[in-house]
Amino acid sequence: MATKILIAAFGFYPETHGIAQAAYQQALGLHRLGYEITIVTQPSDQPRNAPFEIITFPIHYNRFTKYTQRRTIKAYQRFLIESNFEVLFFHCWETWISELAIPVLDQIKGKNILISHGTTIHLRYPGLKGWLRWLLDRPKAWHFSQKLTLFDHYVFLSEKHDKQRMWDVMEAKRLGISNFSIIPNGANPAFSQPTAFDFKENFGIPNAKILLCVGNYSREKGQRELIKLFIKLSPENTILVFIGSHFNAYSQNLEQAVGNRLNKTVYLLEQLTMEEIQAAYDAADVFVSATYTEVQPLVLLDAMAVGVPFLCRDVGAVSELEGGLCFTNQMEFMKKLQWLLNHPLNCKHLGQKGQTAVKRIYTWEKSTEQYHLLIQNLNESVSKVNERI
Repeated sequence: MATKILIAAFGFYPETHGIAQAAYQQALGLHRLGYEITIVTQPSDQPRNAPFEIITFPIHYNRFTKYTQRRTIKAYQRFLIESNFEVLFFHCWETWISELAIPVLDQIKGKNILISHGTTIHLRYPGLKGWLRWLLDRPKAWHFSQKLTLFDHYVFLSEKHDKQRMWDVMEAKRLGISNFSIIPNGANPAFSQPTAFDFKENFGIPNAKILLCVGNYSREKGQRELIKLFIKLSPENTILVFIGSHFNAYSQNLEQAVGNRLNKTVYLLEQLTMEEIQAAYDAADVFVSATYTEVQPLVLLDAMAVGVPFLCRDVGAVSELEGGLCFTNQMEFMKKLQWLLNHPLNCKHLGQKGQTAVKRIYTWEKSTEQYHLLIQNLNESVSKVNERI
C-alpha cells in the first residue's frame, strides 16, 4: 500500500510564486515515485488539473485570524487530527498552514515536518514602516526558539548564516538541534532546453544587451531602485526588462520613474506565458535584482539553469549560489554591472558555472530523491519504535 503524504502550503499550482512552485514540484516528484499525495491549500479561481487530491480551506491569515475565522480554523485542525497520513509536510513559518497546526501537533498521528522558506521575524525593510513592522514582530522573535522543538523534523533550504531570513537554521544550530535536513530548491525543469520563441521580435525589443528582472511588482523587490541605478549608469546599447505577474499601483509608480524611457530603454511586462518568460531568460545577458528579501530565489536558479549570470543584492542564501555576483550598496552594484557588461567572456564563464551548479545541486529531481530518503528514514524510525513496544 502506498505511503500517504500530506503537503500543506498556502499557495499551490497554478499559482506561480515561489512557495506554490516548491510545493507543487515536491508533490509531483513524490507522486511519480508512487506516494499517495493529498494537498491542503487555499481555494483558487483557476482550474488546478493536478494528479492528486486537493483540499482547500478559505483561511486568510493575519494577526486577527483566530478571532474572525474560528469555524474554518477548527475545520482545518479537525482535518489534521482525524487524518491518517503517515507523513505531513507543512510549508513555511508564519502562515496559517503551520501556525494553526502547531496547537494540535501532539494530536496528529503521522510524522510532521516543517519545510522552512526562511523567517521574517528579524526582517527590517527600509523606512518607518519597516521599523514598525520589526517592532510588532518582537514578541514572535522572543518565543521563536520554542517552535524548533515542536515538529518531528525540519527542512531548511540552506545552512547559510543570515539573521534576517535564515534565523531558524542559525537558531537550530545554536540550540544543538539535529533533527533537520538541508534540501534546496530546484530550477524550472523546462528551462534546461532552449525555446524557439523569439523574445525580442515578439515584444518589439531592439537588438541590444538585456538586463532582465523577473518578479512581482512590489516595493520589497526593489525594482524602483534598479530603475534609478540603471538611469544613473545609462550603459550603452543596453535595455532593462521587468517581467511581473500583473500590473498594479506599484508598477504605475515605476512607469512614472521611467518617464520617456518607457518602451525605449526600459520595458515593463505582465502576464507572460512560461514559454515567453523562458525566452526572456534565453535572450538576457545579465539577470539583475535589487530585492530586499529572499532566501533562495527560484528566479536566480532559473537564470543559472539557462546560463545567464546574475547580479543580486546580498540577501538570504544568494551569496552561496554559483553563477553570479552579489552587491551590498548602490556603488557596488554599478561597478559590478559595468564589469559584467564590459567583460562578455567572464560573463559567459559565470553563466556556465551557474549551469553546472544547477545540474549538480539545484534540480527538483534531486530534491525529490532527498525527500524520498527522508520519508523512508522517518518510517523506519516509527517501525523500530513499534517493534520495541
